[in-house]
Amino acid sequence: MTDFPQPADPGRRPAEPLGPVLRRLLRRTGLAHAGDREKVWAAWEELLGRDAAHTRLEGLRKGTAQFVVDSSALLSELNNFRRQALLEGLQARVARPYISNLKFRLEKRGP
Repeated sequence: MTDFPQPADPGRRPAEPLGPVLRRLLRRTGLAHAGDREKVWAAWEELLGRDAAHTRLEGLRKGTAQFVVDSSALLSELNNFRRQALLEGLQARVARPYISNLKFRLEKRGP
């Protein structure tokens, strides 16, 4: 026996093309910008070298790249001495997303 589509429920919204639905889902979940994170992280590793292993890209939001740092000494160095050079380096290497600010916070790793 063949299954035929049932009439739509009067209370349901009409069907919508899949493309716009998927774009909204990707925006809400942050998956639409997963490639942005990869580009920023690759540039960050290039700029920071071995010290990048002591950091983690926590997020990209409204032009700000947010990093977690596992060492208070490195946090101080990044905030006080290297912030501007790192920001300019990211801006030169990554056109989109445009990064206008860097934020760092300390989060010690477990033993």
